[in-house]
Amino acid sequence: MTTPQTPPSTDIFTDDLFAGETVLITGGGTGIGKELSLAFADHGADVAIASRSMEHLAPVADDIESRGVDSCATTVDVREPDSVDAMVETVISELGEISILINNAGANFLAPAESLSENGWRSVVGTILDGTAYCTFAVGEHMIAEGNGGVILSMGATNSVRGAPYHAHSGAGKAGVHNLMQSVAAEWAQHGIRANTVAPGVIKTDGIMEVMEAGMGEQVVETDLAADRLGTPEDCVPLTLFLASDAAAYVTGAYFAVDGGQLLAPTPF
Repeated sequence: MTTPQTPPSTDIFTDDLFAGETVLITGGGTGIGKELSLAFADHGADVAIASRSMEHLAPVADDIESRGVDSCATTVDVREPDSVDAMVETVISELGEISILINNAGANFLAPAESLSENGWRSVVGTILDGTAYCTFAVGEHMIAEGNGGVILSMGATNSVRGAPYHAHSGAGKAGVHNLMQSVAAEWAQHGIRANTVAPGVIKTDGIMEVMEAGMGEQVVETDLAADRLGTPEDCVPLTLFLASDAAAYVTGAYFAVDGGQLLAPTPF
């Protein structure tokens, strides 16, 4: 069997950076979550991944274990507190106490604000904001009880700090996620728990490409980015690893955009 290679974007980190740590990543079977799962495994962590379906989780769990660490794959509906509690208990029973939580589960679709149905709104906001809250509270309770501190990182989005045309549900949910991370960062600092938001811009994942209409990606690059390309899931990995590590011990309640300059003012020439 060929030994998996650490992606070049993370080879600045030591291979044992997260040895002895247990990381839980929601939405860990696809897109950004998948890349994070494999990166944490590359650097020594035992990794638990969870989503609504096992379809994408099983092969990623195998990839994680091929790195020489332990994995746990379990289903969860992050919109349901009982399901979240069951996920957390499963992970703890299989891998031990969770020291790093990555809230990555998300949902989105394009819709004019005036036509958003109640179900559409609740589906997206329920996954993004409620789901992040339920996972944060459940894992945070265990971290506080254990008394060993911990790290909570939530995937936000740049549409949380600017208008989000046709994504009002997603933008509102992600804005709530950022405030939630600030709130628990302030409350839980006394317990040695750090909480931060990583906010990707337009990242070229299967999910995003399904949402975007033909030609929209090229238009975004031309009119909305300082960079000359859309982001990739791998672009989100190095910053996340840094924030999860002891190198960021004095960083909490902060917001970090990974957006190719999307939040910059447009250049006049």
